[in-house]
Amino acid sequence: MTTREAESAARPSESDRIIVIGAGVIGAAVAHHLARAGHDVIVLEREAPGAGVTAASFAWVGMAKSPADAYAGSLRQRARPEFDRVVTELPAPIGLRAFGAVTWEESDALTRAFVSDHQAAGHRMELLTADEARMREPGLREVPDVVAYAPDDVGVDPVGYTRALLQSAQEHGAEVRTGITVVRVLSDDGGVRGVLTDHGELVAKSVVIAAGTASVGIAASAGVNIDVVGSPCCLLRFSTPRPLARGILSTPELEVRQLDDTTLLAAEDVPEGFSGDPRELAVAALAAIRRSFVDTDDVRLEHAVIAERPIPAGGHPLVGPVPAMPGLHLAIAHPGVILSAEIGRQVAADHAAL
Repeated sequence: MTTREAESAARPSESDRIIVIGAGVIGAAVAHHLARAGHDVIVLEREAPGAGVTAASFAWVGMAKSPADAYAGSLRQRARPEFDRVVTELPAPIGLRAFGAVTWEESDALTRAFVSDHQAAGHRMELLTADEARMREPGLREVPDVVAYAPDDVGVDPVGYTRALLQSAQEHGAEVRTGITVVRVLSDDGGVRGVLTDHGELVAKSVVIAAGTASVGIAASAGVNIDVVGSPCCLLRFSTPRPLARGILSTPELEVRQLDDTTLLAAEDVPEGFSGDPRELAVAALAAIRRSFVDTDDVRLEHAVIAERPIPAGGHPLVGPVPAMPGLHLAIAHPGVILSAEIGRQVAADHAAL
């Protein structure tokens, strides 16, 4: 065999390629796992990596505020251990802030019941007194007699995490192409054969759809109907001269955490039918911040955005191969940051036998 023939034999062919549609946090995690497993991967994204709903994520990785039974499914149970493992593989910082989460409900009785349910399920959750909570979060003004504390909960920079996953994928041979719109999935009687983009056709043995709410139209182009709806969420960014919160704080009035020492994130519900400027939703949030923390006169709104979270029907993630269309895989779920690493692992495992 000549040198040229040897190089050609070693180079992956287009027929071995896996295309990942979407460079949000889930698509990035899928690419990370596939590339590290040795697959030939191309990620297609019409915007910048992590620029869509990922950038509007509160990016709370943990269990506080979720009911204990939300972790009954195998994917959710494995999500945190896989997230922790993947973090050790990443080549760039992800803005990890590991200070736990302090939360409380509308009454002490509800907070006690919440903690009890999690403890019965074997989750690390503690019941703190008001004084103990103030030791965790000294900037708080008013604290109820009892609060819940999840010591293992963390926050990350969702865009930083996404870019680190993609950087890892690229270091293992993946290609990331931005400014590319996927027009439709190409298929024949044997299943998927690639995608048509606004830049032409790309051949592939497998296509993974990880494009959030846009996944519905992309899947439909291959004759596959999926039920995913957009659920609006508002993310607010406030500038702070110093950190107000050490960890994550969630109460009946507000949900906040520091993205970094001078940026406070707040997640705000979007009223049904709301179509105004998202900055309008910051008024109530800022008032709640000033009621909840000391020394907030210098806190200022910097950015407000409403994004559509992709919610599969019934709330169950759509992850795995589509039996009716060989070569087509789905990776659509909420909450994306929490579940992304385990979804990536599962998609890579599905491809191991291909």
